Amino acid sequence: MSIPRIGLPAVICILLFSQIACTTMRAVDENVLIDPTGKNIIYRDAWVRRNPPEVHVSPTSAAPADLKVLFIPFRVTQPMDNPTILGYTTSRIVWQTWLQMRLFPNMEFSGDDTPYRRDRALALARGRGMDMVVGGFVTHVYSGGTVGESQLALQLEAYDVRSGQLVWSMAQGGKIPAPQTTDYFIVAAKTRMPSDPLHTLTQVLASDMGQRIQTWIVGPATETRWQQRDRQVHDAIFAPRDPVPAPRTGYEPAEEENNTRENTPESAF
Repeated sequence: MSIPRIGLPAVICILLFSQIACTTMRAVDENVLIDPTGKNIIYRDAWVRRNPPEVHVSPTSAAPADLKVLFIPFRVTQPMDNPTILGYTTSRIVWQTWLQMRLFPNMEFSGDDTPYRRDRALALARGRGMDMVVGGFVTHVYSGGTVGESQLALQLEAYDVRSGQLVWSMAQGGKIPAPQTTDYFIVAAKTRMPSDPLHTLTQVLASDMGQRIQTWIVGPATETRWQQRDRQVHDAIFAPRDPVPAPRTGYEPAEEENNTRENTPESAF
């Protein structure tokens, strides 16, 4: 039996198809472009690897209408030179991202204030007649530029100004891995890094945490076509686990014991 010979164009098509197929689950984060000049190269945009936000405190009641929010520059907890500049820049990117999301109808940024401190932030917000104050911390940061890995971790807090009660508390971290080049002789796959990885990291984390708050304000967002496809693929690959049985509230004897044992309650544990 003779093995059919595969031509060069077919091999290229197979490799390109395999690369594109691998990016289906991350269609929102990756683009595949072909460079027709010289060697065939697959350029893939770097994507932010992160877990969902860890929500520590969240409100149980619906959001009031027309919230007026004051945004305070973040405080950097990691030892470094000029932490105030990094905290100001990071918090302003989060604020701008939320403005683009139209998260709150009225959201001011206090750019001339000191880094976030709960008591000072509440006093400043009360003086300006705000309903809520938002601040937070940059707990970890590492900038690898366009040649190395970049990492960022944020912690965000939101307080009700009148009562001083903590309304939201959440944290999230992410990273953009270092660029990689994989050479397949016929084609090569290269990672295309953003011009400012830390800016991209901050935008993505701000969007993730902002979506949690957005569901509190306007309700759950409608799934996009790509989100629906990703969920369907995930459900097909990872079958749902068996439901957890309800805890026992009392002892129910077996049929053969009905005549020999009294139906007395027992502990559920």
